[in-house]
Amino acid sequence: MVKIQSNSIIENSRLSRRNQIVVPAKIRRILGLKGGDELFWRVIPHEKSIKVLVEPKPKNWAQYAKGLGKKIWGKIDVEQYVQNLRQEWKLQK
Repeated sequence: MVKIQSNSIIENSRLSRRNQIVVPAKIRRILGLKGGDELFWRVIPHEKSIKVLVEPKPKNWAQYAKGLGKKIWGKIDVEQYVQNLRQEWKLQK
């Protein structure tokens, strides 16, 4: 194990010939993973390389998504926005 920052931990594992990977015990403990749990993989292009984020698959997607996009709507009156959209739809008919 190599610590990079106080909040970053790096562990290594190897892809088997059968394309299987073992999640290191320390990572399993930190994430609270048990046999049969699913992982959520996210591949992110990053400059000249690719980053891969792996996290436990959310057991409750509604809870996982709660609050996403909150900052996007911060300065917008949502009710007025919806009314404007409805007006545009009526004009298109």
